[in-house]
Amino acid sequence: MSSLLAANRPFFVPYAVFLLSGAVWQVFWSPTAIFLAINGANSPFADAFFTYFTHIGDGAFFAVTVIFLLFVRFRHTLVGAASFALSSGVAQGLKRLVFPDVLRPRAVFEGSSVVPHWVSDVELHSHHSFPSGHATTAFAVFCLLALVLEDKRWGVLYFVLALLAAYSRVYLGQHFFADIYFGSLIG
Repeated sequence: MSSLLAANRPFFVPYAVFLLSGAVWQVFWSPTAIFLAINGANSPFADAFFTYFTHIGDGAFFAVTVIFLLFVRFRHTLVGAASFALSSGVAQGLKRLVFPDVLRPRAVFEGSSVVPHWVSDVELHSHHSFPSGHATTAFAVFCLLALVLEDKRWGVLYFVLALLAAYSRVYLGQHFFADIYFGSLIG
């Protein structure tokens, strides 16, 4: 296991920094304070970018990636399909069976004097916030690519793409930071 982690340092070192800093944030700041800090740092460019970029965390993107792996090595395709099934199953099971009453930001801030930044073309949901399925999928697919593809230097880019997909969920008002944090662990 340690040799697997060592060989994939470009992905796992920045991920470890994210996990450590994210844990510290959650100890010292409330979920709403973290949400408002991320959601409040907005711009028209970021609104447009994250509205589309968030789809990298969709199951459809993972499915396309698994199909792509058919052209690399069949064994990687099987690992990818298993990874998708397991990570999605765990995230959806937790979201719907264990934590069905965890509210999303829209429902939490409804009726509040605090008005977060809502992006106009994004349909906001109210329930099933924890954990984030998009963050789970993004981290699962990009961790998979970091592990199975030969050029390990791409690991940093894979981490950044996974993190941006997860970040988009808070930016767009769909999730709190804890949702994406734990979604990344599942992925």
